[in-house]
Amino acid sequence: MIRRLICALGLVLAASAAEARPSVAILADPKGVETTDLLAPYAILAESGAVEVTVVSSSLEPAPLMPGVARVQPQATWASYDRAHPGGPDMVIVPFMMSKDPQRAAWLRDKARQGARIVSICDGALILGDAGLLDGRQATAHWASRGQRLRRFPQVTWRTDARWVTDGPITTTAGVSASVPAALHLLRELAGEGAMVSTAARLGLAVEGPRHDAGRYRFDRPAVTVGLANLLTPWRRQTIAIPLTPGFDALAAGFELDAWSRTFRSKAYAVTPAGGVVSRHGLRILGRERAPASARQVKLEANDLPTVFAEIGRAYGAPTARLVALQLEHPAGVSQP
Repeated sequence: MIRRLICALGLVLAASAAEARPSVAILADPKGVETTDLLAPYAILAESGAVEVTVVSSSLEPAPLMPGVARVQPQATWASYDRAHPGGPDMVIVPFMMSKDPQRAAWLRDKARQGARIVSICDGALILGDAGLLDGRQATAHWASRGQRLRRFPQVTWRTDARWVTDGPITTTAGVSASVPAALHLLRELAGEGAMVSTAARLGLAVEGPRHDAGRYRFDRPAVTVGLANLLTPWRRQTIAIPLTPGFDALAAGFELDAWSRTFRSKAYAVTPAGGVVSRHGLRILGRERAPASARQVKLEANDLPTVFAEIGRAYGAPTARLVALQLEHPAGVSQP
């Protein structure tokens, strides 16, 4: 009897602790979601242990991770998440997704009304714009979409001088690589300085500020030249196989899948058992069960982008590595004077 009471008390305390943690919903889409935009904030926030993180979609259909070849298994639908969190989440993170969805826009507006901080990563800002959540606000997004954003959302003040911009309850970030420092900043907001510093240390991540100059990024002649050269020489193209094993590092997986698929001469595939494999923090990724014998094997050894760029540089040359960094809006890709 005493043992049963102790066990019951333990379950109650564990449930109370879980409820006390800030809740974060990261959106996915059955038609596709940008890989690092989703995996980086998930991995960083989940690593903290101080935040409840859930990948939420319109259905439980696995969502393609773009531009690599892999799928992520949503952990809840909008409806099931709402039932589990009737007061709404503390934060909703919106990666760039491949389709418009009026129902998703309505769900986002509802979460905003409930008091959630709404965060876009990279061109997830376009989704917030379509939902009307950026009207009259300052915001940022990927450098390459600036012309499109100015045309579509002239009522928004688009900034180019920050990795992330917070205007009231809305936070937006610059291009893909900004997801890492922004996620650490958001973790500080959710769980405090100590949680942010310790998480960054465990993951080997530098804590960076918001200072940024998107005007330095452009598809200049060297970038266009190497991109065309890679694209127009199909006989040099490679398949990149990235084996994922149980407990894999989702941050490293996101970087490798994303970067190797942006060289214009390679496409990266996650290789998993049938039914997928679960990351260190409970996220299931589904890939191909086997890769072609000719595929280049890439191991998950680094969870920082400069190391991935160095790998690509050794394989395809420094100009291709710079082209990849440029697409990810990483300082390694800035235009040279």
